[in-house]
Amino acid sequence: MQKKLKILTFSLLLIPAFVFSEEKDKSKDNSPPTPSEHVTTAAPFTITVELDGFFSPTKEHQISLTPEAWPDMTIVQAMEHGQKVNKGDKLVTLETKKLEEAIEQAEKAAPAASLAHEILESELGSLEKSTPMLIENTKRSKSVADEQWEYYNKIGHGEAKRATELSLHFAQQSYDYSKEEYEQLLKMYEADDLTEETEEIILKRAKNSFERASESLRLSKMRIDRELKITLPEQLAANKSLHEMAQITHADAMINLPRALQQKQFALEKARLDRTKASEKLDQMKQDLKKIGGVTAPVNGTLFYGICKAGKWITSAAIAKKLIPGGKLAPHEVFITVVESGPLELIATVPEGKLANLNEGIDATIVPISNPSLKLNAKIDKVNRTPGAFSLTSSIQNDTPNILPGMAAKLKVVAANYEKAITVPNNLIEDESVWVMVNEEKINKKIKTGPSNGKVTVILEGLGEGEKVVSK
Repeated sequence: MQKKLKILTFSLLLIPAFVFSEEKDKSKDNSPPTPSEHVTTAAPFTITVELDGFFSPTKEHQISLTPEAWPDMTIVQAMEHGQKVNKGDKLVTLETKKLEEAIEQAEKAAPAASLAHEILESELGSLEKSTPMLIENTKRSKSVADEQWEYYNKIGHGEAKRATELSLHFAQQSYDYSKEEYEQLLKMYEADDLTEETEEIILKRAKNSFERASESLRLSKMRIDRELKITLPEQLAANKSLHEMAQITHADAMINLPRALQQKQFALEKARLDRTKASEKLDQMKQDLKKIGGVTAPVNGTLFYGICKAGKWITSAAIAKKLIPGGKLAPHEVFITVVESGPLELIATVPEGKLANLNEGIDATIVPISNPSLKLNAKIDKVNRTPGAFSLTSSIQNDTPNILPGMAAKLKVVAANYEKAITVPNNLIEDESVWVMVNEEKINKKIKTGPSNGKVTVILEGLGEGEKVVSK
């Protein structure tokens, strides 16, 4: 019993696999086989190419603002997308109060800047005259300081020291004289038994003179000791320092006086440049005020937001968010396009596989998506075969009522139309030649090919009706 169940289970598993295999084989059978032979016949042949495209303006005026000095462009009010406008109509209103205030401040600052410039010119003129004189005075002062230091260092200091030492010598002499005179008088008067009144006076005076000389000598020794140890070395150091300071002052003056003159010249040049820039900026702000305050329609037409490229308003949504109260525009940004009334063109994207059947000058039919019953006659003006940008541009030969740039349409092109044409499957054509059976023998024949729909190709020359074309 178990053996029978196993056999039954195995059989059930095989059934889906068999069915799947059979369905797979059927699907293979449904695919069209590649023909290995073909008998030529003359029959009607048409190649129709259908493309998606968008209407694009032929006369448009892009509106953008390029301020020179005032980048703030804040929207107060703007006309609606798709609105009809007349030449001179104000398209947008921008905030100008801050710009007007900046212009007023710049105009008020101009006289002060002019006066400051004149003061700098006057100061520079005075400095140009005084600097050479100051340099000459500095040189003269240095020369005097050099002479004074040289004299004091070589002669003056030594003489001062010698004079100090001599003053001590003279004080010592005065002391010695007074002492000797007093002692001699004292000896002379002591020899007499009686001293007269006059002699006493003379002796007293001699004693006083000796005492003064003694005190003078003591004070001189103190003074001279101080002069030799402190005063004269300090004078030497002071004179040396004065000489060194004179050297530094001279060196600084020789560097800084010309620099001060040059600095004043640079300051004047900068003031001139700043004044020129301020004047230019004021003029630019006034021009910006005219631009920002007068954005008007250059022609009669229809207003659209943003830029139209290949029939699509590619920036319309982004610009719409800016053209509201408080929105801000960017410099050089095209925010409005005014399209003149007149003929439109259609720009369509072309798949690479259909490029071969499209050429300039071919007639076409355009059917607007918004009005499928409307058929517009057109002609292909340009085919762009640049990789990554395959497209075509066609001119419209009818009036286009109620059709606006950016609307979609279908473009139909009859790329080839033959009442009778001989065609051969593409797989049987090789290097502009085919193999033909003649009396059961394969013969290679040169041919001239025409348009192809991807499956068969029109044979313009080299084959007639009833010929049997076979694979190699």
